[in-house]
Amino acid sequence: MRWMRYVKIALVNTVGALVGIIWIPVPQAVAQPSLLKQSNSEVSVLETIKSINNNIKIPKKVSSLPELYQIRDKLQVELDKVSQMPNIQEVREPWQYQFQVRQYEKTLKDFRRVEAKIIKEEKAAQSWKQAMSIATNAVAKGKKTGANYQTWQEAENLWLDAIDSLRQIPQDSLMTDKAIEKMIEYQGYLAVACYEKVIAARKWAENTENNTNTQTTNSSPIAYSLSPGFTIYGDTNRDGEVDEADKSGREKWSLSEGALMLFNNDDDNGDLIPDWRDRDVNGESDTEDLAIVNIQLAESYRDAQIYISTDTDVTSYINVFQKIESGWQPVDISGTEALIPREKIILGVEAKQFADRNWKGVVNLKAIAEKNGRQIASDSIQIGVVPWLMSPNTAPVKELHVSDRGLANQEFINKIREIIEKTGATAKINPGGTTWMQDTKEIGYVQFPSEGKTRNMNVALKANRPGENDQYSRSLLKENFGWFEVGKPRQLDPLNRWADAYGNLEVTPPLPGYPMGRVYYGKAGEVGMNPDIIDFIKAQKIQGPPVDIDTSWLMIRHVDEIISFIPSKFGKPLMLIVSPEAGVKLLEELNQQGYGQAAINRGLSTQTTVRAALKNPKLIQHNLYLQREKLNPLIEKLKQEFNLSDDQIIQVPAMFGYSGYSWWPNMVNSVVINGELLVSNPGGALINGRDYTQEKFRRLMADSSLNINFMDDRYYQELRGSVHDATNTTRLGKNNPFWESLSDNISEFKAQSLDMADMR
Repeated sequence: MRWMRYVKIALVNTVGALVGIIWIPVPQAVAQPSLLKQSNSEVSVLETIKSINNNIKIPKKVSSLPELYQIRDKLQVELDKVSQMPNIQEVREPWQYQFQVRQYEKTLKDFRRVEAKIIKEEKAAQSWKQAMSIATNAVAKGKKTGANYQTWQEAENLWLDAIDSLRQIPQDSLMTDKAIEKMIEYQGYLAVACYEKVIAARKWAENTENNTNTQTTNSSPIAYSLSPGFTIYGDTNRDGEVDEADKSGREKWSLSEGALMLFNNDDDNGDLIPDWRDRDVNGESDTEDLAIVNIQLAESYRDAQIYISTDTDVTSYINVFQKIESGWQPVDISGTEALIPREKIILGVEAKQFADRNWKGVVNLKAIAEKNGRQIASDSIQIGVVPWLMSPNTAPVKELHVSDRGLANQEFINKIREIIEKTGATAKINPGGTTWMQDTKEIGYVQFPSEGKTRNMNVALKANRPGENDQYSRSLLKENFGWFEVGKPRQLDPLNRWADAYGNLEVTPPLPGYPMGRVYYGKAGEVGMNPDIIDFIKAQKIQGPPVDIDTSWLMIRHVDEIISFIPSKFGKPLMLIVSPEAGVKLLEELNQQGYGQAAINRGLSTQTTVRAALKNPKLIQHNLYLQREKLNPLIEKLKQEFNLSDDQIIQVPAMFGYSGYSWWPNMVNSVVINGELLVSNPGGALINGRDYTQEKFRRLMADSSLNINFMDDRYYQELRGSVHDATNTTRLGKNNPFWESLSDNISEFKAQSLDMADMR
């Protein structure tokens, strides 16, 4: 490794004051002793390898991803040998079965440990690749002819981003040493960019003092303005702070850049009314929900009257407040009532709704200075409302919601309490509430920069259905937990009367091209989810456009009866999809092995035997028809829409009655809770004391890292529902903010500022 010595450079601001010391790396020096210590990454890898089966030859040193891939492939071969379904006629003694199970579990454990190391190294390689790409852009900025303050500012930010990407590489990675060396190199380039930025700022100040025409000077450190000394600015760089760095880029807004405002729909004063409705700022907690906007005034504007206006009438969409000594004062945004005179003007902005089909979600806030009835200065800033985001089934869970229906589902409730206790989540039991908790609300979240960090807040979308039971979503309204509704309930025909319930509205985990997931919903013919809701999802941009899935063949016609997503140990999500063909094959396997008299659908009104089911040609042909005409085309569609590979799709045995209900409990209609999978007990054939269908499902789940919990949901099954229908979850939002996770799918919205004519 090539190390460097350092020299220091004093950075001076535009008025000549010392603002800091930057250390510049110089080649051909002795490295710091602490950095010369050998990385422990190789040691940790070898420790992992030592636990692997003794019959696999392993190299003494592992120093690259290809070597880890080779080890994984060897383990995969061993895993395939011991993961076959045992022949029940040959494996008659319990100890024989247990021996094979232990072999399988040990090999699977070793495989997962190596796979975990591979995932870590792949992420490290991705961070390295990202850092190299960012650095290339930074170098291009530095080579730009006539580089000005803004150019060097952009170069500085790029070097910071490149260094941050390298810091994402774990300390025990195979790439740690290389990352440290590259960080030291980049810190030197960062210092140069800082130095050049200060020089450019000084030149701009000198030109201003010499009455240089600032309109022709290309090195201004702030955004171009027709009114020098009169500036309105907010948190345009989304770092949670409003400062001098935010004075550039104020005139444009997109999903990736520009000041953000929050739809202030939580309840900070406990009056059970969303805060945006009261035209008041309810204490410090409510202040944190405001987008802060400053108006900077030079001395010549101190005695002017300052007005706030917008290009179009947006009084239905935003509230604006001015901070004064006694608190926050509502502001007139029509441009007819002046602000209260202050040396420093601070405004707070909140949205009164999310973007929808009628409003793009962006306002152009304009500050105007007048003297003696004559306008002497003006400046403006664009501010956009944050989007509402849905949480996938794989996101971490804070709360699980379920209704206590008395003795009917007491065993189900007790099992949930037992599972939740070990996950770190909380079970919220709703006494006597609606049976189908999933249908009452969709609990998503919003992201907002605040005080130097990104803040996530859960927000519940109320279901568009009549009835008192749907008021449960509003009961969740509190400080830092929002609530809102879109559209109104509609009249539907009896066959489609459940179309607007939220078991029919789901979102995938992050997928290629959709880093925040993609929304999907069920549609039967011309009737799908309420068009108001679909248009609302489209207006959020991030998780759309939504994908419709044919649910016309189902009784309830909800999309969560057909597919769901779970995490895998490979990092990619797995899609579970019902497979009537696999259900028929499962019965045929049992019959061929001599278990035709075994009971299936045990404890249910549909209980019968394997042989009796196979002798029902209409039932068998109906399910094979569903596979051929409905499920197979759907699989091909979702592979394309969701960018899925074949190894991400798990076809789960299922069978359906003629009217479209799940003939045995639907194992796809499941819930993931922090490493635990809550799934319906299928009531399969008992062979040597073990449920054959459960064992089949466990084998299918081998690529997931979930602990499987089969739930007694007979109460729900008889009512034509399953585990996911009966529950709802409050989940944590993503750590990365949405504005750093945009993809090319929304580039047309991301790359351009909104046209003023489209702002309403």
